[in-house]
Amino acid sequence: MEASPKLSTILEAGGDHGKLEELPEPYTHYLDRISCKEGYRAGVYWTSGDHYCGEWHENKRHGKGMHTYQNGNRYEGEWKNGKKDGHGTFWIKSGRYYIRKYKGKWKENQYGGNGTYFGLGGELYVGEWERGKRHGMGEQTYRDWSHKGEAKYHMYHGRWANGKREGQGHLAMSNGNVFQGEFKNDWKEGMGVFYFKDKQSKYEGLWRNDSAVSGLYSRNMKLGQPELPFVMVPSCEGLNKQCLKLAASQPLPQRYDKTTRRTDPALCTRKFYNVLYKSPLLD
Repeated sequence: MEASPKLSTILEAGGDHGKLEELPEPYTHYLDRISCKEGYRAGVYWTSGDHYCGEWHENKRHGKGMHTYQNGNRYEGEWKNGKKDGHGTFWIKSGRYYIRKYKGKWKENQYGGNGTYFGLGGELYVGEWERGKRHGMGEQTYRDWSHKGEAKYHMYHGRWANGKREGQGHLAMSNGNVFQGEFKNDWKEGMGVFYFKDKQSKYEGLWRNDSAVSGLYSRNMKLGQPELPFVMVPSCEGLNKQCLKLAASQPLPQRYDKTTRRTDPALCTRKFYNVLYKSPLLD
């Protein structure tokens, strides 16, 4: 028979420093350790207020089960060695209701594999995850919070890395404009084409830090008519203004204020699209 934890204190030699005393484990931990939970248990409670109903193996949550946390949030799905691992759904308690937050694959208590993340106001991500972040191919729906009345959404489909847009992607905006090209660190970076809603105007060229840098801009072009060159020269304000006036005929790609834009799409806030300003093609 195993001794009570209060009687199992160990004294070890500590050389010139005397003896070191190992503190006993809490009594509740001792009772949990000797319970040897195996198979299905209808209800196991923690002193923190958590509650688990499901399968166990070698005294760890293993198999299928539902864990309800002290704050009311709930996970229902598969477990492995005491961690969320496999397919499962996480719910958030909001008053009398439960709001589904994530449904899909888990790996060691984090989103891992294919899954769906449910954000505020109808925002949604469907795709691949790694270590709790968007990683791989995925489709993100962003709500256009600047639009009043009926909800409108932006849609991104493409590559992700460490929770940010990275690589080739397709961004369709709520106003009908579309960008196809390369992203880096969540910004337009590299070669890309921006199509305007009228389907007759576009900018095709190089992007840096979410801004058009050098390329060709065409608007309502007739057959055989040459495209207008656009080059942003940082040190030549006069030349820039001429290029801007030549190229600008309508509002071009909307951008976001870098100081307030959302860099981590995992956080669903209103700060991502609430600050809009004109394209660098406009004065």
